[in-house]
Amino acid sequence: MRRRGIAKTAGITLAVIFAVNSIAGCGGRNVDYGVVESTEWTGRGSGGNGKGLEQFADASVWEDEWTAVNSKGNEVTVQVNADVVLPDAKQMSVVEAREVEINAAFKERVAKGVFGGGSIYYYDGAHRPKKDLIESLEEEKSQYDAYASDKTIEDSEMRESLEWSSENIEAYEELIEKAKETYTSAERFDVDQYLGERGGKFYELSFWDYKFDTGEMIRNFVLEKKNIRQRVSADEAGFVGAMSLPCYPYGGYNMVDNRCEMSVKEARELADDFVEEVGLDYTVYAYYLPLVWGSSQDEANRKEDCDGYVFYYDAGIDDVSFVMPGTAWDYQQFYKKEGTEQRYSMNARMEIYVNEDGILYVEAHHPIEFTGVLEDVSLLALEDIQNIIKEKVIKDFGSFRFIYTSEDRQVEFNKMELIYFRVKDEENEGSYSYVPTWRLGQISSGGDMGNKNSIYNCILVNAIDGSVINFYNEI
Repeated sequence: MRRRGIAKTAGITLAVIFAVNSIAGCGGRNVDYGVVESTEWTGRGSGGNGKGLEQFADASVWEDEWTAVNSKGNEVTVQVNADVVLPDAKQMSVVEAREVEINAAFKERVAKGVFGGGSIYYYDGAHRPKKDLIESLEEEKSQYDAYASDKTIEDSEMRESLEWSSENIEAYEELIEKAKETYTSAERFDVDQYLGERGGKFYELSFWDYKFDTGEMIRNFVLEKKNIRQRVSADEAGFVGAMSLPCYPYGGYNMVDNRCEMSVKEARELADDFVEEVGLDYTVYAYYLPLVWGSSQDEANRKEDCDGYVFYYDAGIDDVSFVMPGTAWDYQQFYKKEGTEQRYSMNARMEIYVNEDGILYVEAHHPIEFTGVLEDVSLLALEDIQNIIKEKVIKDFGSFRFIYTSEDRQVEFNKMELIYFRVKDEENEGSYSYVPTWRLGQISSGGDMGNKNSIYNCILVNAIDGSVINFYNEI
């Protein structure tokens, strides 16, 4: 086992924090890696046989069948015909991380990483120049008139949008009366919107840190090339984005006629450089999709205007993504926590839109920063993990939220994957460990890159100590 230091780039200096303590793969011994356990320790182990990924080289499929009794006293058949899937890596690690606080220091880090030595200005309403505010006011009025003239619109959401737009119009008019004629240089980074210069071009940089009443959080930052949304037409501005968004996986994307003058390799080099310059922990390249432009999702689906690429970079380690195995939307029966709408978010991902005009748009979701890494950890034998799962299901079938019909009463599993799963630190809110975890489930894959889009009947077992992870405790 080795401990890895955390080195930051782009002028970001952080102390290296090793919150990870001792790890052992020995039978009957608990494991402490700096995270208060939110799981059940089974007391089982491999008797000293636990080791690294190489022990699973010959594992291909787990076939088994047994019965258990549900909460109603009915017998249920558990059928496992699961492919064993391993990460493309030489070792597994434990990664300690924390959510980034989007404060003035973080905004300054990102802004200076994005804009380098270029000029940076405040761009919130109170600092925006009069000319820019007038342009925004005209856009808002145009949008309001378009909505108000549509007599077919009767739903309450549209009425709320009209009210919101009307309030925006009033706010712009008040701001224009007090606005300056020129931009104001950013000094304290205590607002959420900025305008900066990168490569001789202006970009808008916005930060979002908002928690809804439902518990769902938006925590990200967005970089957008100024006036880029005028590309489509004067009255229908905007680009929709990658064809897989918001939920449209297009299987034949390689057949799309991409008019971008840059090759995928050239475009990705720009994206790679951007990731390095920003200096955050979105270090694992995941995949790319073609960039489709349009003022509606329907236009994007017709794929009539494809010009560019969208590259995805995830939080992860050793080229293994923490995001690809699944995010909130993928864990179907775990979508809602009891009594709330809070979503389990593992979507620490950055999207970078590129074409021959350079970086067009960037959205960084749920930024985190690594605080410590313990490498080459010892893992329990696969047979031990399988026995733990079997015993737990037989003993506590009702503790799982399995989906099955009352007619056949059969729970099925088709995939057993070794992934990184996020376990929270109960004593320090916003701090987590990404831990090697075996996930058994009924999982179907979709999307151009095979990223998961449907995970049912999920069982999660810590691959180091054999504890069964309670998904709901980690939301």
